[in-house]
Amino acid sequence: MASIKNSFLIILVLITFSCSDELNGEFTGNEMTIPMISGEVEGNRTNGLVTIRERSDGKAQIELIIENVISNAEHPVHLHYGSLDDNGKVALFLNDLVEVNEIGKSITVLEELSDGELLNYHDLLMWNGSIKIHFESSGPLENALIASTNIGINQSENARYLQGDQSITVCNSRF
Repeated sequence: MASIKNSFLIILVLITFSCSDELNGEFTGNEMTIPMISGEVEGNRTNGLVTIRERSDGKAQIELIIENVISNAEHPVHLHYGSLDDNGKVALFLNDLVEVNEIGKSITVLEELSDGELLNYHDLLMWNGSIKIHFESSGPLENALIASTNIGINQSENARYLQGDQSITVCNSRF
């Protein structure tokens, strides 16, 4: 029952984002939603979605909504070069995932990457990358992941993780 309630909350939040933003012309209506690969840290298992939306100026907006995050928590979010298998270096530090009313949220408009590359919405859909949400920015659990996903050309690799055939539990955040 809780899972149905939580799924309904995610859908409601997504509809709210879509309706209010589409009316003011901030977005084109092009978007892609990708399930996050669940992580478990300290007995807390998360689930959620990442939505990549095209803004009217062509930029990509990355929105993460994660259920079951710890109350009042803030978790660092990294956009990485390469797939989850590559454990590539950080391309961009996204806005932290912040818990509000039992749901973790992060919204970042994609700007220049660490190597100076500029990616618009369409570039990001074809990019070789992944997103990882860390438990903490420093300390003993800084490399533990509460959720992750492949994006762009790597998105099809997510099936192995979502079906449980492969798992990722840590990430070196010092790349």
